[in-house]
Amino acid sequence: MVVPGILYTSFLIIGMNYFGQTSSFFIESIILKTGLKAFIDSLNSNWLGFFITMGSFWLWFTLLLFYFALFKYLFLIFFAPLFAYLHLRIVAIQQSIPFVLNKEDYFKLVMRSVVVNLNNMLWQTVYLIPIVLVCTLPVVGWFTPLFTILMESYFLGFAMMDFGLATEKHNRNFAAVYLNNHKGLPTGNGIVFYLLHLIPMIGWITAPFYALVAAHLNTQEIKETES
Repeated sequence: MVVPGILYTSFLIIGMNYFGQTSSFFIESIILKTGLKAFIDSLNSNWLGFFITMGSFWLWFTLLLFYFALFKYLFLIFFAPLFAYLHLRIVAIQQSIPFVLNKEDYFKLVMRSVVVNLNNMLWQTVYLIPIVLVCTLPVVGWFTPLFTILMESYFLGFAMMDFGLATEKHNRNFAAVYLNNHKGLPTGNGIVFYLLHLIPMIGWITAPFYALVAAHLNTQEIKETES
């Protein structure tokens, strides 16, 4: 059960190291090539320099979240077979029944997970483009990372909860409508997932498994509500 966490942690460390090496260079290149730095220096305004510095920081932070989102989707897509298998094992444990892998259901679950994550990645990218633009605005843009984190949490929880909804034979349209009408469930799942990242190593390893188990329990609440 900890295998996804170990793999996730390994790729996270590699990915964040790469981001740290390229993000600052990217922002500095924008400031230099647009002539913004020379313009600020010519004005000799401490306040303007402060706002530009804050804007650069929040742009860097928003790009970090964007990179993390891309990393998350690539991980969920490439490791969809592993997550689908673990979900089916969790269902068998929760129902106290012997685990028997139905290959047809398993492959359907894997393909559905890939499609859901590709679709979520597309929509999240569309939503992030205006957020990246707004984050460069003084004061107002400083609050954009909060919306980005909430959006990140929602889509992460959506992807995890869809495993359970698929197992309960709900189609993707039902899942999308239900989760959109009950945004608190996937968002709460995703928020705790990201909070676990504040605990180095242990939190990173347990975060994927937590999200999968918590999402399954949430879908069981849905099933009980319907019955």
